[in-house]
Amino acid sequence: MIELLSPAPSPEGARAAVQNGADAVYLSFAQLGGERRAPNIGDAAFENTVAYCKSRGCRVYLSMDILLNDGEMARAGGLCLRAQRAGVDAVILRDMGLLRILRRLTPELPLFASAALGIRTPRDMALAAALGFSRVFLPPELSLDEIAPLANQGVSLACMVQGELCAAESGMCSLSRLNGRGSADRGGCAGSCRERFSLGGRWDSTPLSFQDRCLIRRLEKLEKAGVECAYIGDMHRRAEFSAAMTDLYARAAHEGKLPAAPDLERLETLFSEYGYSEDMTPAPEARTVDGRELEAYCSTLRRSYAEGSEVRRINVQFALLARGEHQSVRMGVTDDEGHRAVIDGPMPVCFGDVPLESEAVRAVLYKTAGTPFHCTDVRMKDGEGLAVASAELESARRELLRQLAALRSEAKDRKEGSFPAEPDNREEYPEPAVSFRFRSMEQLDPRLAEMGASVIYVPLEAVVKDSAPLKPFTDKGITVAAVLPPVVQGAEEERELDTLLEKAKKLGIRELLAPTLPLALRGKNAGFEVRAGAEMNVFNSYALQNLSAWGFLSAALSDQLSLGQVRALRKSMKCEFVIYGRETAMVTSRCLIKASAGRCACGTPVQMSDEKGGVWPVIREFGCRNTVFSSRKLFLADAYGEFLSCGVWAVQLSFTTESPRECVSVAKSYLENSGYRPNGLSRGERYKGVK
Repeated sequence: MIELLSPAPSPEGARAAVQNGADAVYLSFAQLGGERRAPNIGDAAFENTVAYCKSRGCRVYLSMDILLNDGEMARAGGLCLRAQRAGVDAVILRDMGLLRILRRLTPELPLFASAALGIRTPRDMALAAALGFSRVFLPPELSLDEIAPLANQGVSLACMVQGELCAAESGMCSLSRLNGRGSADRGGCAGSCRERFSLGGRWDSTPLSFQDRCLIRRLEKLEKAGVECAYIGDMHRRAEFSAAMTDLYARAAHEGKLPAAPDLERLETLFSEYGYSEDMTPAPEARTVDGRELEAYCSTLRRSYAEGSEVRRINVQFALLARGEHQSVRMGVTDDEGHRAVIDGPMPVCFGDVPLESEAVRAVLYKTAGTPFHCTDVRMKDGEGLAVASAELESARRELLRQLAALRSEAKDRKEGSFPAEPDNREEYPEPAVSFRFRSMEQLDPRLAEMGASVIYVPLEAVVKDSAPLKPFTDKGITVAAVLPPVVQGAEEERELDTLLEKAKKLGIRELLAPTLPLALRGKNAGFEVRAGAEMNVFNSYALQNLSAWGFLSAALSDQLSLGQVRALRKSMKCEFVIYGRETAMVTSRCLIKASAGRCACGTPVQMSDEKGGVWPVIREFGCRNTVFSSRKLFLADAYGEFLSCGVWAVQLSFTTESPRECVSVAKSYLENSGYRPNGLSRGERYKGVK
């Protein structure tokens, strides 16, 4: 039977999910939650919340779906160790540095791969297994046909069946951060994609907004496709949302009872501003939810999990063994999973009001209301002629059930290791090299080849189509690395990528720049040397240590790090830092170019405008996807000297929409202090970093 996984945004949310039929819940510590809009579980309540769930037969997963900086790694590792001791069944993570720590610190605690890691193909599943993940949370944008080939690869699959859909490919959205709000990679997404944007001069309302997902009618198909876990998203929602959705999906998953249309419509009306759909359907204008009706409904929902309410019950059986009138009665209780508690119960007394060989004993022991247990049988032996006091028998029943609950919530005896040693710090570079990254071959002005770059990065598709512009650079001994597409999904795209890689190899390309870990390791398997792009969001020293161990040549550090954080990193490999260019705001599977032009015009970039006057360039990507770039350009030529103390191997100038002439002017502003300043400038996160 498919596992139903529900959000537990708070202790109340955990009760709501458990009492309404969740097989498992996922929760976060308040200190390092993967969803900052949620209250998460406070420090003092964590163990009690886990015990509450486990004693009632509900598994618990800790979500650490967040990028972590060096200053947070020790605390994150300590929280995961604490979670293991509390009885948590697995950790959901995305940070490669935390992966390295937990492999040493909690080597027997199961690890689940976040959807943000972008594991999408059978080859990616093999990578997940090799990294030690036992489950993969699939990107929501995968179709049923794309999910089926991923099953039976040695790693279980989890699919989001209910929740808000992001326009971006999983793990590839910085729109909220670039709008001056929270970073989605740090749990602070403000939902900027729901806002109004204009495409092609027309106000198309919300072109990046999708309806909420609802796959309740596809549960059976998902299970047949090999999905083992169906999870409800939206960790930031109130506890009543978790109660309503868990009840709805539990009935469908466990009893085969699909909701009547009016019931689903009521939930849609009260809990969604954008409506429900089964596919990636663009959302209409947001509608207003009736607050009074919602509160009235939530009041009803709260009764299902109110304090002391026990809808979810575990079957137990009591056994009594009388050992004579001068010895206490031996009592035990057992559940269906084999947990057993045994105590010395009441002493038989002549004034006892409960004869042991009578239905009165059963009547006392069957009184389990208000507990998470339901008595189904009572067995007695050798009690003839003996009696006990009812108050003492009731006290023994309560103690047995207390001990049984403790046994059920007891953590597995898992091995504990040590925190790994601090990563090595290789020799740092007093004067960084320079690299150029291009979006088109037309930008490769021969004058740039004279400016001393060590490496240039060019799109793989563009290199294969026309490699002639590379010659002035290769003649100067400059290394050329082909940039892999941000997303490869489905068998057809995999075959196309393989063909492109073979052609690139024949052209003499030996290095690749990879935006994600799965694509990087695919490139290595194809015989290339690989470098990590800034899109991989390398955020801490332990992640660098992992990339070094996996044989990466270099890593471009996350755009979300400040100069101070870059300076403090322990660099166990060559590091790059982007100091010019438009940042990636979003990679989306929705073709905004087609939406703007009204036809397929992939070769023609378009612009998306916001209501504040910002203009966001949109460029075609592999597979008819689009990348939306930031409305302002990162520019730090006037602070170039500050990078000399950062210890990085290279600084990168990243060109997107610039003409060849602009590329040359920008390069001169950095390398020759020409004084050129493009329009629409930003300092990015280089001085403040992200929270």
